[in-house]
Amino acid sequence: MSNPANHILRIRTGRVFLYISSNQSNGKLATLPEDFLKIIPHLPGAQPESLLKAHEQKPVVSIRLHTAKWHKWTASDPAVAAQQQLPIGSAVPWAEDAFYLNEKPAFIFDPLFYAGAYYVQEASSMFVDFVMRQWNKQRSPSPALLLDLCAAPGGKSTILLSHMQAQDLLISNETVPARWQVLRENLIRWGYPQFVLTQLEARYFQAIPEAFDLILVDAPCSGSGMFRKDKQMCGLWARNSVLSCSKKQSHLLQDIWPVLKPGGWLIYSTCSFSPEENEQVIDRLITETHAESIGLPVPDQWGIVTSYSPQHRAPGYRFYPDRLQGEGFYLAVVQKPVHHSNHKLKPSTKSRHRATWEITTIPPPAAYLEPSTELTCIRHEGEFYLFPSAQMNHLHTISLHIPIRQAGLCIGRIRQEWIPEHDLAMYTGLRTDVPAIALSREQALQYLQKQIIACPDLPMGWYLASYARFPLGWMKSIGHRVNNYYPKQWKIHRTLPDLD
Repeated sequence: MSNPANHILRIRTGRVFLYISSNQSNGKLATLPEDFLKIIPHLPGAQPESLLKAHEQKPVVSIRLHTAKWHKWTASDPAVAAQQQLPIGSAVPWAEDAFYLNEKPAFIFDPLFYAGAYYVQEASSMFVDFVMRQWNKQRSPSPALLLDLCAAPGGKSTILLSHMQAQDLLISNETVPARWQVLRENLIRWGYPQFVLTQLEARYFQAIPEAFDLILVDAPCSGSGMFRKDKQMCGLWARNSVLSCSKKQSHLLQDIWPVLKPGGWLIYSTCSFSPEENEQVIDRLITETHAESIGLPVPDQWGIVTSYSPQHRAPGYRFYPDRLQGEGFYLAVVQKPVHHSNHKLKPSTKSRHRATWEITTIPPPAAYLEPSTELTCIRHEGEFYLFPSAQMNHLHTISLHIPIRQAGLCIGRIRQEWIPEHDLAMYTGLRTDVPAIALSREQALQYLQKQIIACPDLPMGWYLASYARFPLGWMKSIGHRVNNYYPKQWKIHRTLPDLD
């Protein structure tokens, strides 16, 4: 497997303890499952010895900047402005406005993280950004409907939103309640209103057949690609989990395939090295649906390995941590044939949790919003939401067939006066002349803990709490004090660091 002079293998029950004696690893002890080590030589394009060495190195840290927010609130080049706030290093080659960091900051204590100024994301998974640029080159100019089926925690959904046109719509779905809450928080921070949140098993989307122009399935997997980043995955991985995941992944694609439009793209990805969860899943999908594989123009210098499925020779793209700065990842793209028909599909519209959105259109609050003809303000259960005008009919149709948890950004409600919602502070179309209170870093962190910020002699009214010009949320002066309206469920619970 490798040079005995460089490696010592200590075999215990079901595990291999791999000790790298090179200076680069500083003698760090790592554990990898024994069954996983057996498959490494058989992975497409893998270099076993260098792949093992890569697992003894620290994972890289990477972020994607929210370009629109940096332009809006700093009025300068996002990368240049970000360098003043973050340890920005080299660019991630396959993603726009994405960078490796020279060191890992304490993101939990960075107010810009809560402002949605950037998203912390593993670099390999940012390859979806490159795929979206290819899709945009061939897409129809008419408003598109997209689905992120397994969306939490939301990184890939924010990529889709960043590449969508103003009249497009993304349905971002997650079935696990706790993960759904994280997804919602991250999409609100990103500040685009072109989304619908759902919490459904894949089969329920068959109630709206052939509706989606693009579907992303970042499938639950055995997680071997995350061994270096998350050591706990080593203890959870087992050979039978790979086979179990492979079956579930195929069922997931079978359930969601009828929902894709003829000519639409399906992006499939995992953070697994195993061919059973990657190339073999794509082969089964092509056999069962006659899907057409799509090749991507990936430059050789990126270090991405192009693999081909054994049966249909469908191209897929493998990320190995020894070949590039990123973790293990696999992605493939297929297209539904243009003349495909779902004549056998009998969609079910039944749901135990039907929650139809009754929609009333109202004028948007001009004091807070930049003028836009592409967005509509709708009222639902006493709250007001921003939503793409071109997708209003779609929203009505969707709400009749599947339960919706949230549609667009909730911007406020009326209780004798206008009460702005936190989503409005995060909105990319918020007016720049809204009254704001500039906070120091210490004050910003106190605000994010929902502490009361002293602002003496502040006239009564609503104000943005801002840090480095980025909005963090709302404050209200009632004369003798200023109330903190940061969402209590999102507040920082940890003890603040010493900022001296």
